[in-house]
Amino acid sequence: MFPYITHKGDQCEAFFRDYISADRKILLIATLGFNDLCLFFPRLLSQYPNVDYLFLVEERPEVAEVLRQAADRNRSVLVSALAGRKVQFESVAIVADDTANVAGRRATRVCAPWLANGYTDVMVDASSMSRGVCFPVFKHAYLCARRTGGAHAHLLTAGRATSTINAVSMSSDAPQYMHGFQSDMDTDEVQRAVKLWIPQLSERAVVSLERIHRELMPEETCPILPFPAANPRRGDLLLREFEEPILNDWDVNLKDVIYAHESDPTDVCESIVRINNGRREAFSASPEFPPRTVLSPAGSRIGSVGMLLAALRLDLPIMYEESIGYNSDMLAVPALQVLPPDYLWHIWPSP
Repeated sequence: MFPYITHKGDQCEAFFRDYISADRKILLIATLGFNDLCLFFPRLLSQYPNVDYLFLVEERPEVAEVLRQAADRNRSVLVSALAGRKVQFESVAIVADDTANVAGRRATRVCAPWLANGYTDVMVDASSMSRGVCFPVFKHAYLCARRTGGAHAHLLTAGRATSTINAVSMSSDAPQYMHGFQSDMDTDEVQRAVKLWIPQLSERAVVSLERIHRELMPEETCPILPFPAANPRRGDLLLREFEEPILNDWDVNLKDVIYAHESDPTDVCESIVRINNGRREAFSASPEFPPRTVLSPAGSRIGSVGMLLAALRLDLPIMYEESIGYNSDMLAVPALQVLPPDYLWHIWPSP
C-alpha cells in the first residue's frame, strides 16, 4: 500500500525535535546548489550533534559565472554553519566526456558507502537537487530501508512561490529513462503496451516535452497542471503556452487534464495512483495490451517529488531530459533570503 508519514510547514521542525534523539545516527544527503534553498535544512539540523552531512556538488559543463559565485557563497555559509561537524562535499559529474547522462549512476555510487555506515536514518534533501540525482539517490535509500536493519529513508524539500535566482536550464536534447526508473519498458513484455504519458507542465518546457513525446509515442496523454497555485492564473497561462502540442501534437482531451496542488506532493502522487490503478482495472480484460504509465517531471520541485512517490509506489518508469547547464542574466549574486521558505515538506515512506 506504500503508506507514508508527512509533515509540512512548522510541523517539520516539530518532528525533528521529537524524533532526533541521542540514540539516533542521521545522515543528511543534500546538494550544494546556487539556490539558497539548499541551506535551509542543513542549518535547521545543525542544532543536532548526531547528524552527518554529505553534499553532492553537481558538475555541469556550462554554468553561468554568477551562478557559480552563488554556489560558492552558499558553500561558505554551510562550512561556517556546520563547523566542527562531519561534513563532506563530493563532486558528481552529470555528463560524461562522451556527453552521456551519468547523473543518477554516479550519484548513487557516491552515496552507497555512506548508506552502509550504520546510520539509523538517511534524509535526502530534494530542495535544490536535480531530479536526475535526487530520484535515484532517494530510491537507493528507500530500497536500503526495506532491508532488515536498514536506515529509515526520509525525503525533505523546501520551496518558494517566487525564486530569488534567475536560472534557465539548458537541456541535453536527449530524452531517456531515468537511472533506476525504467521498469520493464523497452522489453518484449511491453511491445504492445498501451502507454499513458503524464508530463508535468512547466514554463519554457514545451520543446523538451515535445521531444519526450516523440521519443515515447504514447497512445494517451494526461498533462498535469498546477491548481491550486500561488498564482491562480498559472494553469491558464500554461495551457496557453502548451496550446499547440496539447490540441494538435498530443491530441489531449481537455477532460483528461490533471489538476494537482502546486505545493502538495501527496496530491500529485495520489492523482497518478488513482489514474494508473483505474487504467489497470480497465485493461484487465485485455492482457495482450498491457497498460503502462510513464511520468515526465518538468515543473516545480515539490510537484516532482509527488511523481517520485508515485513512481516508487507503483514501479513506474520516468522519462526526462537532463540539464547540462544553466544560463542567467543576473548581474550579481542576490542576497540571502531572510524569510524561511514558503513550503516545507518531510515525507517518510514506510518500507
